[in-house]
Amino acid sequence: VGDAMTAPSGLSIGEGMMILVDPALEPEPGKLVVAQWASSPQATFRKLMEESGQLYLVPLNPTYPKMLLNDECRIIGVVVQATAKF
Repeated sequence: VGDAMTAPSGLSIGEGMMILVDPALEPEPGKLVVAQWASSPQATFRKLMEESGQLYLVPLNPTYPKMLLNDECRIIGVVVQATAKF
């Protein structure tokens, strides 16, 4: 929900697109992932990035802030496909 993964250019996953998530794949920097914070029942969809030895969950839309990945957050799976809904 929302436009956090809608980028002004390059890779962009618009609201309403369906994503296929593989929970068995190892999350690596540069991959799109679905993560969940321990304090929230909802999951978040972001790009996993490494910066100065720290892992961050980064939206593709630059108007949203990146979030530091910590022990309170778990990666549910790695996105392997995105498709538009018709």
